[in-house]
Amino acid sequence: MWKAYYRRQPARLFGWLVLGLREQAHASWLRALLAALWLTKAAAGFSRAQGDYDRFAPDIARGYRLLGLGVDVDAREVARRELRWWVVRREIGLSAGQAAGQAITRTYAAIYKIQEGSVAQAGRLRGEAAETRDRGAAADADGPTGAGRAYWPEVARLLRESYRSLKAALA
Repeated sequence: MWKAYYRRQPARLFGWLVLGLREQAHASWLRALLAALWLTKAAAGFSRAQGDYDRFAPDIARGYRLLGLGVDVDAREVARRELRWWVVRREIGLSAGQAAGQAITRTYAAIYKIQEGSVAQAGRLRGEAAETRDRGAAADADGPTGAGRAYWPEVARLLRESYRSLKAALA
């Protein structure tokens, strides 16, 4: 999914989002398709944006709302937190891993209505994956859209570890 985003392949991103939402959020096909549409729209727009990032929050909120999250989950707050970790990475740059991890932790806490400490490891690992990707892409002679053979395997490992940690925290 991350590769599709960074390679600016919105159709591929949409497809991966649908599959991810089906598997991770246990969304029906219809919910996954509709949510992925709004989330892809937000992500694709954000990838090209140079500022005024808050304009993407309503689409992110629509995506989360369409997933059918619990009635006690504030989709606007979740969207605000999701967008925050995107912006943190954009603004801080190559050393955004820790700040991104904290923002991701806050997003997880808002989605799952649990204490941040329960999902801090999952957030930290995902933030580390983001920083690994950013540093790798910056050092890659082929640039951010290249094959990334030197860094994508480590990004994938960190993401798997992050999602395992999240799953354990939610069990």
